[in-house]
Amino acid sequence: MSVQRANAHWVVWVSLLMAYVLSILPMPAWLSIARPAWIPMVILYWIMALPERFGLLFAFLTGIVLDVFLGTYFGQSSMGLLLVAVIGLGLHRRLRMFPWWQQAFMVLVIIGLYQMLNLWMRVLLGGTPPSLWYLLPSVSSAALWPWVSGVLRFLRRYFRVI
Repeated sequence: MSVQRANAHWVVWVSLLMAYVLSILPMPAWLSIARPAWIPMVILYWIMALPERFGLLFAFLTGIVLDVFLGTYFGQSSMGLLLVAVIGLGLHRRLRMFPWWQQAFMVLVIIGLYQMLNLWMRVLLGGTPPSLWYLLPSVSSAALWPWVSGVLRFLRRYFRVI
């Protein structure tokens, strides 16, 4: 039993580490505007898969670390990830039952809300509002959701994450 729990921590933390790397990886300017929201997707997956183990504190602490990596205001990403976690915890039973295309549509909506909350906080803190291209990461995240959730599901089952 303890081996399974050790694997659980290993798989979750490595998936988060990979999401952090993909979030801060330098990209060309024309491609970085559509960078998928890797961290919210991974958070949403683990909350959907194991809601009894991962929840609001998990999302909040992940957001604090993301703020440190991105150099944003302390707590800005945490608020967005808390929104993702609350929606994910509220809908996790339904989301798991949806086919992949409905899950992708829900990811579009959830990541869009995450992006809008971050935009709102950025404007409140004195930043200039970008154009509607700011919502493009929610589209790319929805397009990648079937593959991201498929890979994480495979890892969860292979390493018997419980």
